Amino acid sequence: MHKNNFNLLRLLFAVGVIFSHSFELLRHQDPLEASGAGMSVGTLGVCGFFLLSGYLTAQSWTHEPRALAFLKKRALRLYPAFIAASVLSVFVVGPLGASTAQYFSDWSAHKFFADLIGLRQPRTPEVFANSPVPSVNGSMWTITFELRCYLLMTVLGLCGVMKRRWAILLLAVAVNAAAIAGAPMQRGEQGDALFGVSGFMLWFASLYLAGVGFYLLRERLPLRGRFAVFALLGFGAALFATAPVMRAATVTLGAYCLFYIGQRQSPLLQKLRMRDDLSYGLYLYGWPVTQLLALWLPSIAPLALFACVSAICVPIAFVSWRGVEAPALRLKPAPTAQARPVAA
Repeated sequence: MHKNNFNLLRLLFAVGVIFSHSFELLRHQDPLEASGAGMSVGTLGVCGFFLLSGYLTAQSWTHEPRALAFLKKRALRLYPAFIAASVLSVFVVGPLGASTAQYFSDWSAHKFFADLIGLRQPRTPEVFANSPVPSVNGSMWTITFELRCYLLMTVLGLCGVMKRRWAILLLAVAVNAAAIAGAPMQRGEQGDALFGVSGFMLWFASLYLAGVGFYLLRERLPLRGRFAVFALLGFGAALFATAPVMRAATVTLGAYCLFYIGQRQSPLLQKLRMRDDLSYGLYLYGWPVTQLLALWLPSIAPLALFACVSAICVPIAFVSWRGVEAPALRLKPAPTAQARPVAA
């Protein structure tokens, strides 16, 4: 079992996304946003996913700095479960929530396969017409940005940038400065492109590169409990501040808290550590299950919906992990190189 708490954190992030969607799809406001914060619980979860992804894939590249091996590992992590969830979303959930009797005659196989390749949420004929977000699987929209971040890491590695800590940190600061200036943070927000890069890509890349930076500084940046307490207090206050302050705090104070908890060694956290990583399955199936229950039980309360969706999706995520994700991960190429130090 891994000697860290990252699987547990990812599980909590996925549950947080389901929590937010349980309110959103019933036309209620997320409780955190309703209290005046600039982020929903789900948005915090997505931010955590990208911060952790940057940290862990930087570790992967450092230990195995080969582009093809790196991309194969990333593809095996993303594609199999994504394809399975897309098929179920389009061919099972879509017809159940279809707003037209000609669902399959209007469905486009070309678009479906294009969305699979690009890891985009599947496009379907009209579904869930009365939903505030009439999508068969609205959670999937972030996965394509995860893929782009992996491609960014590959380019940086091939160009030798990953061997230069200072170069990565400068890039992370520059991208974060651009994102803090006004990139959108969650679905529905508007943001302008910068040098042809979408606002969403800037924000997700800023989180990802912040995670990379924390990995590269892991031996120089002390993760201490007292520092984490102050970081948590500062981050909590920043959630209710202006958007630029909140964004800056997310990639610094929030990230510090995240990696402190991720590496924290305590008897309680050790008991909660999980070998099975259910987070991806929960993330992929939470939305379609929420949509269906919101359609069939329109008067259900958000918290009751959250409890029902969680109870249904945990076994689905377990089957996804044991039947799809873990077998795919066993196909990863064996490492052939030792970890290489990163230059200062």
